Amino acid sequence: MPHFAHFTKNQCSQLFAEGESTLHLQGKIQLYEWLKKHGHQVKLEPYLKELSQRPDLLVTIDKEQFAVEFQCSTISHEKWHQRTMGYERNDIQAIWLFQTPQSKESTNGIRKIRISPLLQKAFITTTTGLPYLLTYNAGTAQFIYWTNLLHVHGHTFIGKVQKIPIDQQLFPFYIPQRITQEEFQRYWQLYKQTCRQFAYNRLLHSKKGAQDPFLRNCYELNLSLTAIPPYIGIPVREGASISLFTSEWQTMLVYFSKQLGRQPFELTRGQMENFLSQHQLEVTEQAVRAIQNYGHLLKRMNHEGGLLDNCEQVYVHLFAIATIY
Repeated sequence: MPHFAHFTKNQCSQLFAEGESTLHLQGKIQLYEWLKKHGHQVKLEPYLKELSQRPDLLVTIDKEQFAVEFQCSTISHEKWHQRTMGYERNDIQAIWLFQTPQSKESTNGIRKIRISPLLQKAFITTTTGLPYLLTYNAGTAQFIYWTNLLHVHGHTFIGKVQKIPIDQQLFPFYIPQRITQEEFQRYWQLYKQTCRQFAYNRLLHSKKGAQDPFLRNCYELNLSLTAIPPYIGIPVREGASISLFTSEWQTMLVYFSKQLGRQPFELTRGQMENFLSQHQLEVTEQAVRAIQNYGHLLKRMNHEGGLLDNCEQVYVHLFAIATIY
């Protein structure tokens, strides 16, 4: 086919977009036509000279600007951060809308899902602190919401999957509602099932034996790995900041507290930081708050008469403080 090449060191990069896939072009045009249909002022790939950046879409609503980046390929953290900061410095709200991974195509409902570090960059947090992820599938012209995300371990979460066809979506986007207490029962079943599987696998496959801190602490506390007590392995806010599985770090925290003659909710900040350092865990403000949240939850459970209804307690702690939108 006839084609041309740019001279080196020219200014053409300001006038033309980078090479893109058919899927990216298809999705970008779908989003552009959808926004125009709803009467919004939108530009397709405008070159922002002051930023030397070209968003896929630039939307203006009552003097407020949104840069919508429809991302189909991988992007480095450095480039993502650079582009996001560039928009924010110029009072433009960056919206990263990733193409829904093929492996994530599934029916609506509550399920365990793995979310890559790249997609975690696109997490949105509601005003009440509940994280969710919004992606777009250009192949099916559907928005997919991954809402009320509950961190399990690593890059694994439990979430509620909901699909919305593009002709039913609005901009600014819908904000998801919190899950009900009945829906959280499904979360709880999946979470506790994963906890049991973690303990079983650790018992079978750990090569450290008695040198494994988790197994050693279970032995010292006289805990059975086949029947971990209900106050261990509890999801807490900001728990994702601690790299270990909840059953693991909470067991070690209970043992650490016992050695000091304290309850987890009686630990000082210095003792919490010492616990993290002792187990080669990153000492961050979020990790300290995760420990504090666990302590507050234990104290609340004990104050209200035991741990018989800890599913309900955890639901209140994680979700019930949110407001339905």
